[in-house]
Amino acid sequence: MSRLIQLDARLSLAYDLYDPCDLAADIGTDHAHLPAALLQRGRCQHMILTDLSESALKNARETVIRCRLSDRTDLRAGNGLQPLEETCGMISITGMGGRTVHDILLEGAEKLKGASLVLSAHTDLPLIREAVCRIGYHLDREEPCFCAGRYYLVLRARPGVCSLTPRELRLGGPLFESQSSQLIPYLTRRREVLQDKLRGLVSADKPEESLIAQVRDDIAFYDGMIGKGKES
Repeated sequence: MSRLIQLDARLSLAYDLYDPCDLAADIGTDHAHLPAALLQRGRCQHMILTDLSESALKNARETVIRCRLSDRTDLRAGNGLQPLEETCGMISITGMGGRTVHDILLEGAEKLKGASLVLSAHTDLPLIREAVCRIGYHLDREEPCFCAGRYYLVLRARPGVCSLTPRELRLGGPLFESQSSQLIPYLTRRREVLQDKLRGLVSADKPEESLIAQVRDDIAFYDGMIGKGKES
């Protein structure tokens, strides 16, 4: 019997946001740890694993063989969502930069066919939120986690009307409804990042007053949310 795949905190959170489904796809699968866990534990019955890199697909194939999942997986080389033809219940795109995820969603929107999405990136989260809105989806979950020395957000999106405000596009929407124990530490870290940004803006040769005002407003918003979290 094959050994169960162990997931780190970020992929464990992605796993938790997956709905049970017959067919799902993992885009940019790399070592295929998330799809292997989804299949082993019965969350998904079959999965399509795609990657642009042949070396990554080799890694994925090794995981699939080691876990005895070859008959439940389909490995495909290709860019973003382009290798998909079937209708999937869930599609995950994780482990990339926000700009890359943004471009994948916009360039392959017709391939989604109503699938719910699990998304994660280590940079440029506002770009992901923007792309979700532009393709006719909305975010229903944004959950923080701490993994390998840094904070991440994992997002879930479903078809529907997006009603995020400009601030929510920048900072998060459903994020502030999270019950995670990592929410306040995450917000505290994001506040520190904004404080560093503010110091740089203020000391610039030609300060951008409108941007400075926006950053100060966002810091004040974080202060309010952190205060509420500590009171609850």
